[in-house]
Amino acid sequence: MAILLDSASLDDASAAAGLGFVRGITTNPALMARETKDPLAHLARLLEALPEGPVFYQPTRSDAGEMDAEARAAVALAPERVVAKLPATLEAVTLATQLRRDGVRCALTAVYSPAQALLAHEAGCAWIIPYVDRAARHSAGAVVVEQAAVLEQLDSPTRILAASLKSGPQVAEAVLDGAHDVTAPLAVLRALAGHPLTEAAVREFAAHWE
Repeated sequence: MAILLDSASLDDASAAAGLGFVRGITTNPALMARETKDPLAHLARLLEALPEGPVFYQPTRSDAGEMDAEARAAVALAPERVVAKLPATLEAVTLATQLRRDGVRCALTAVYSPAQALLAHEAGCAWIIPYVDRAARHSAGAVVVEQAAVLEQLDSPTRILAASLKSGPQVAEAVLDGAHDVTAPLAVLRALAGHPLTEAAVREFAAHWE
């Protein structure tokens, strides 16, 4: 089980490193576009900001050849840490198969169906990344439950990294549904420890010494 930060912000990465329980970073082209015009150089800085754990990098290009070149350039920055994150399209599944043969760890992202989970397994992807909240808003079904059932049936080493998580309860529910790992924005990660009854108990403890 690993908890990851979903952000491309260097400030967020540094803050997440200070929390002590964050084990990696997931990024995507939209998050990168908010922070930089040079995503590969920014990736290098993210690797420094959170010095341990995987960093998932999704190419900014959609052409298969350009996606291949960008993914390989990203992984070359830190082969033991950078994971090539690819959308769950037919072209990207083919690319993931090729990258995997060359020793590159891959994740298939925006996975919404059990069939896509099956393809990720066959391609040798280390992770699939379902978008939990987005799926719920579009009535796409219990994506984590369904994908976990497929991977379990296959006795697959592919892990489910649940993303698009907007609250602490949603993070916990994803794990209960079968996610191996979760990724969320910094605000959600900070909120994981929050509960009104915990806060009330802390106030009661403090009151004895006032």
